[in-house]
Amino acid sequence: MRLTRNWTRAVAALGFTAAVAMSTTAFAQTKLRWSEGQPNRGVQAENLQWMADEIGKRTNGEVTADIHWGGALLDSRSGLKGVGNRAADIAAIISAYTPKELAAYGVGDVPISNADIWVGMRAIYELSLTHPALQKMFDDLNLVYLTNLSTSAIQILCKDRFIKTLDDLKGVKIRAAGSYGDVLKDLGADVVRMSQGKVYTALDSGVVQCNQNYLYAIEVFKQNEVAKKLTKLDWGQHLSYGIVMNKDAFNEISKENQEIIRAITSDFIDRYAQMMTEANEKALERMTSGDNPVEVATMDPADKKKLEELGYDKVPGWIERMTAEGLPAQDIYDSYTALIAKYEKIRDEQGYPWNRK
Repeated sequence: MRLTRNWTRAVAALGFTAAVAMSTTAFAQTKLRWSEGQPNRGVQAENLQWMADEIGKRTNGEVTADIHWGGALLDSRSGLKGVGNRAADIAAIISAYTPKELAAYGVGDVPISNADIWVGMRAIYELSLTHPALQKMFDDLNLVYLTNLSTSAIQILCKDRFIKTLDDLKGVKIRAAGSYGDVLKDLGADVVRMSQGKVYTALDSGVVQCNQNYLYAIEVFKQNEVAKKLTKLDWGQHLSYGIVMNKDAFNEISKENQEIIRAITSDFIDRYAQMMTEANEKALERMTSGDNPVEVATMDPADKKKLEELGYDKVPGWIERMTAEGLPAQDIYDSYTALIAKYEKIRDEQGYPWNRK
């Protein structure tokens, strides 16, 4: 009888230990809900999925990320608020959608002539992680900045015309975005604001004659089917476009796994920049070949220089507005451009990370 009681107690103890172990394991496993407004196709989606997969691999499954595509969880405009209140754990933020809340981060959309994807991404990434104003902004929004995206260099696709001179913009109905669109408007263009998803129909029907877009995205949205005149501008890029995580969710993860996620999100910059560069090259090659190719032209060099100067003319206004909001805007801008120069120097001396021996 005594042996039976001892055996029963031993079995109970083992059961309790196993239950505790299972409970601990379950507690240690974190599944992050990731909202993505774009569909699951193209180079951006491929790289976001890579990042989600790497989180699971490098944390040995202790942290996993499940991406909800196509706005199934939150639409693109709701990422900032949705992650802040933890309707999702991770999502993209776009300062053009929430310019007041992301005022300091908006420096990445100032229309300067920085068209190198890797240089731009590295510069805004380092700025976002190190500048006190941006750190405070993310912290106040209950966010942790993870990494950055880029639209890549700005091009103009038109249905039946090239934009070879600044005069060619006058009166043209063009879908455009952000401060770059503001410059085009100042030059006499009739700027229309709409999402890329609506541009195909707008170009086809004549609602707009031209579109501000990016090489890979023209192909993704199939706009080359209805517009055949591409002016290759390579004029700046939108960089106020990042990936953030809910601060509470991030703090619930172990320090070790936080560092792993930091490493992955840094690796993402180099991988994304390489693949986006290659995707743009391949997209241009495909669009300009075949039976019904897109034709390509460039802007007159003197007019292109004037266009870039007009972009830089927007900088003082941005600094003045952001200073009025209580931000150290001049320092943010100076820090950002210094980082651009830093990574241009690294590129020129060492090459891109994927080309180094």
